[in-house]
Amino acid sequence: MKKIVDFDIVDIIPFSCGIIFSKKEMLGEDKCRVSFYGLDVQKMKNAPVTRSVYLLNKFGNGYKKIVDEIGDYLSCDADSFAGNNTVLVYPSGETGVFDYSGKTVWTGDLMYHGHPVQGVASDGNQIWCAVPEQNAIISYSIAHKKFYMRIGGETSTAFDCPVSVTKYENELFVCNMGSCKIRTVDLKNFSVHDFRTFDEPVLRYIRTCGKEIVHLDSGIYIL
Repeated sequence: MKKIVDFDIVDIIPFSCGIIFSKKEMLGEDKCRVSFYGLDVQKMKNAPVTRSVYLLNKFGNGYKKIVDEIGDYLSCDADSFAGNNTVLVYPSGETGVFDYSGKTVWTGDLMYHGHPVQGVASDGNQIWCAVPEQNAIISYSIAHKKFYMRIGGETSTAFDCPVSVTKYENELFVCNMGSCKIRTVDLKNFSVHDFRTFDEPVLRYIRTCGKEIVHLDSGIYIL
């Protein structure tokens, strides 16, 4: 495991050559500046990128209208959804779906047993989200406006404060702050297994350009 970014970041997303990450710098008491960098994971070199490049890779072609609508584009998690749509989820549970042009399709607040969901991974016409306070992940159908499945729970040991979910092929990768583990869920039979264990909380897992990237409390690492 090799550290590739050692300063605090606000967000990390995949792109064609590797990852794009955003860094917030305080300029004064009430002012800050956000800078964006792209890291080529093959050459292991990073360079500044524009805000537009970051937004395009996070929200798709309709990013201008989406950003005009949501305002805060940094603190949400986003994924492509049901073809050319984009779904995004804030840590507050606020959720939105936007079409290819950036037009709002649906918005709502997703709360599970009174607790907000966070993170998002699309799965056909449903989305998977984490519920940190419930030690669970849930699937939600936007078309039917209902929760379909829960894995884990307050008394379960499957997850421990899960904070993000990503989907690759037929597996979900769930990052747990409490247990410092990434656990997988096989979407064929919904069995849960250990994938990676760390010595500190793990916040996000990304596969890009044949590489595995993790965001831990102390920085970003390539596995």
